[in-house]
Amino acid sequence: MLNSGKVLPKGQMRFGKNYTINISTSPVSQSIRGAYNLSDNFASKDTIYYNQQVEYMNAALLSYCLDPIGVNDELYFRYGLGRRFDLGFKNSGGSNAFDVQYQFLGSTKSVDQVESDKNGFYGSIGAQYSWQNYRFLNYRMFDKVQHIFGMDMSRKDITIPLIFSTSLGPEERVGCFSFGLVYSHSFIRYRIVPKNIYYANKISPELLEPVNAKVQYDAFGTFLNFKIGKKVVFFNLSLAVYYQDYGSYPMLGGTRKSLQGFTFIPSYGMQFNLIKKKKKAPSGKQV
Repeated sequence: MLNSGKVLPKGQMRFGKNYTINISTSPVSQSIRGAYNLSDNFASKDTIYYNQQVEYMNAALLSYCLDPIGVNDELYFRYGLGRRFDLGFKNSGGSNAFDVQYQFLGSTKSVDQVESDKNGFYGSIGAQYSWQNYRFLNYRMFDKVQHIFGMDMSRKDITIPLIFSTSLGPEERVGCFSFGLVYSHSFIRYRIVPKNIYYANKISPELLEPVNAKVQYDAFGTFLNFKIGKKVVFFNLSLAVYYQDYGSYPMLGGTRKSLQGFTFIPSYGMQFNLIKKKKKAPSGKQV
């Protein structure tokens, strides 16, 4: 969460690049189990019989897709729509998102319209819609597991952030300190279609039935964000923490897996503001 409580003034643009590190307690525990049981020999077998090892790997793959561990680069863009509103787009790790933000507290002036040397305090609320498909996992361990399970997943998220910030310098001229709360609701749809996983207790080999499922879950979080720079160029440092109860998920063999845990997301990056030039009246006075 890189936004401050102050929206962009009308016509002003902002863009930047950020690096995020996703650390999730649920995927960590599940992935360790799956990794321990995974080997090249197992992945290359023509016939695999369903057992606890396969169940662990199924849980590892599922939990990784729900909340992947790793580092992502993030590109984003924002534009000031009008007084108290701005709009943004973000691409992060294959996920795309649009959001709109409304400022209900504090000044909406730009850095070129400073009327006081005092630091301001701002408050905003936003709404974000994001979507992502997991057809290929660019993580060296899970690409083999995904090949075994024939899994693909898609998700859509609706996120509501409540953001407050205090300015460093008038109208965030040299940065800000932001904090707030986040609520998110996720819609998950996934399919597992194994091609060579068979029941172990059958007289004759029989493929496991495919799994098609839809699941929804809520997440709650908080964040801190520090931005420092001057007027047009800033450095961001942020930390977000979420608690997520992912719910219960059908898996191969008729089993179900319940997942929950905390997710920690530290991030850092650069931000750039494109500020509209001031217009001048014929008399030379600003308008």
